[in-house]
Amino acid sequence: MNNNYSYPMFESWNRDEVLTMMNLYTSVEKAYEDKNGVDKSLIIKLYNNFRSINPSKMEQKQLDRDFYQISGYSLYKTWQAAKNNKSKNVRMNY
Repeated sequence: MNNNYSYPMFESWNRDEVLTMMNLYTSVEKAYEDKNGVDKSLIIKLYNNFRSINPSKMEQKQLDRDFYQISGYSLYKTWQAAKNNKSKNVRMNY
């Protein structure tokens, strides 16, 4: 992933939460940028972790909106595609 932006973060996150969110962000980028996509079960697992780290719907929407503004990629739409996808991998914009 060749990005020149910083990921949206909350200062209240601990180290493990930051690493989980970094994995989610990079996996979503891969779903958009890699022609093979990313394993849908990974996206679902990481997104569920994201929801447990950020139980507030408002915070979830804020992070998704912030990430979309800097990257053009949606956490929520990628998770939706993974949930509804019949194949092993999820690819966005392909």
